[in-house]
Amino acid sequence: MKAPALNRHARKGFAGRARMVLLAILLGIVAIGPAVARDIATAQLEDDLLQDKTSPVAGNPLGSVTIVEFFDYRCPYCRVMQQRLQALLAQDKSVRVVLKDWPIFGGVSVYAAEVAIASGWQGKYLPIHDALFTLPRQMDQAAIRRAAEQAGVDMAQLDRDLAQREGEIRQVLGKTDSEARMLEFQGTPAFVIGHHLIPGAVSLDDLAKLVTEAKAGR
Repeated sequence: MKAPALNRHARKGFAGRARMVLLAILLGIVAIGPAVARDIATAQLEDDLLQDKTSPVAGNPLGSVTIVEFFDYRCPYCRVMQQRLQALLAQDKSVRVVLKDWPIFGGVSVYAAEVAIASGWQGKYLPIHDALFTLPRQMDQAAIRRAAEQAGVDMAQLDRDLAQREGEIRQVLGKTDSEARMLEFQGTPAFVIGHHLIPGAVSLDDLAKLVTEAKAGR
């Protein structure tokens, strides 16, 4: 799904950073199923993505291969990829997944991301992350809160964290948005796997293939 357009001021800021990144991105394009993979040659950005301590991790925290996923809880293709990622993690215990909330649909998507991030301070990010993907796409704030409560989130603490740590939450979301746009992702889902950028949904077989290539350093 497509991300909303940036305003003129934001476009100018991102354009400068994007030009620096683009200088380091190889021009070769390799087709992978319905998506496209492009080589990343930006070691610093790649390291930031893989080691960002503000991003939750699913799968094996010490895994030898990392998948970075940019997603929106209301994105239909993200919902498909959630199932495929869970299947991949079940069959390959060497994979860790860095989760990047990128609520490009705005409104309720932003609230869902904020609740997920705030739940992380209770150690409940992964349960609420899974629960939100089971809700109907046309979720509302009440449904999100019910899902959080059912996932074991302390709602009083959640509301305190949403209010008192709003700046931290906004900083996390802003950093993710900057990273996604510097990588020229146009929407969700989007992935970084090994040295490849993957915009869009891919099959489970393609995911496994990309992980195998990453293990081989390709």
